Amino acid sequence: FARWARPSQDERRARKLLARRVEAAAREIWPRATCDLYGSSGKEAEWFLSDLDLRVEVNEPMTYLSPSYACQELGDALTETSWARSIEARPRARVPIVVFEDATTGCSVDVSFDDAPETALKHFAPARPSEQGDVMIFLKAFLKKRDLDAPFTGGLGSFRAGVLLDAYLRDRAPGEVARGFLTSCVRATGYGSKITEMLALPVAYDGRVDYVRYGGVDVRRCCLAFHEASMATTLSELLDVAELAALRADRTRR
Repeated sequence: FARWARPSQDERRARKLLARRVEAAAREIWPRATCDLYGSSGKEAEWFLSDLDLRVEVNEPMTYLSPSYACQELGDALTETSWARSIEARPRARVPIVVFEDATTGCSVDVSFDDAPETALKHFAPARPSEQGDVMIFLKAFLKKRDLDAPFTGGLGSFRAGVLLDAYLRDRAPGEVARGFLTSCVRATGYGSKITEMLALPVAYDGRVDYVRYGGVDVRRCCLAFHEASMATTLSELLDVAELAALRADRTRR
């Protein structure tokens, strides 16, 4: 499933072209701006329905240019292009971001600005990325199917799912992962469930320690979904395979 769901070479090229277009739009405002992929974009855990996560560095003195102002400026610039649609600038969000959809490919794009504080979570990286990638692609498809992919609606989200999977893999030998991970997440512990216990673990980087936490996550709904998934015997019990195939065909055509 992961091999089938990963972006094709054509899709990867289209995503890189889209990143260059965003960089060009940013340079119309800030001549020294750069644009880079982050998150799962361009990595093993990226699948064909993944948003394209971009971070713009304006490379200008921030004494007069805040991320919120930059967010609004870039949003206005994108409205002047022919290739960006459904543009929404969110300058008052905790992390100012510009969201839009590529008119040609239908790819959703999130653009943020590199002014986030240095934290361990910012530099989080899985210990076994090659093994984690396949399972993360399945988890993303599964969470999307169960409406658990968006943190702001009680979902687990990709980042927390990645932290959970990393915590699980660090104590396991390579082998069958998906079913063991799903079963582990719903196991009752002193914290209420393994999900809450693992999200309470610290994430360390360069002497810093931070915690992911599980505030906002509907843990009960996540546990129920994972429990049902752990009992499945075929992929079609977990995912709407026909719908995914139709979406994949449309993306390939675009």
